[in-house]
Amino acid sequence: MTSGDVISGEPIDIVDADGAATGVIKPKPDAHRDGDWHRAAHLWIVTPDRRVLLQRRSWKKENRPGLWDVSVAGHLSAGESAEEAAIREAQEEIGWTVDPRALRHIGTLKQQAVLNDGTYVDNEIHEVFLLEADVDPRALVLQDGEVDEVMLVPVGELALQPDLVPHEGELELLLEQLQPGTE
Repeated sequence: MTSGDVISGEPIDIVDADGAATGVIKPKPDAHRDGDWHRAAHLWIVTPDRRVLLQRRSWKKENRPGLWDVSVAGHLSAGESAEEAAIREAQEEIGWTVDPRALRHIGTLKQQAVLNDGTYVDNEIHEVFLLEADVDPRALVLQDGEVDEVMLVPVGELALQPDLVPHEGELELLLEQLQPGTE
């Protein structure tokens, strides 16, 4: 399918394993069925007192239901930048309006996973962002079907959190960025 074709479902851009655009757009379920490489934005929100906002994935989610995850995450829609996706997903998932000037891109990581008895092949390139902000979990509006709850966890306890979605290298990247003097 090319960018001029009409598709049903949430369209996402297919990239190669190095993240280069292929010109192909597919519905998200088809990309996961076929194991196509695609991009996702991950946004870690950290408070001034060094606590990280985690979200519990809805029990209705197709993959990794009920696990704790990055503050906000989502696929890049076709034609969307990683920054735009992070901002959109923050609004959708937790009702948080992000000032684009406050976003800090801290890295790009590749992740591969085969889930649901091989029916869900997740080949993703994660664009990882950090947002340092004073967030009150009680004031957030959680998206039904996506996020069941949120909590703040001290940075030093993040790696000890049980039931955390494994994002290879991402916690290390985040913790490295939170070291004093790192910007």
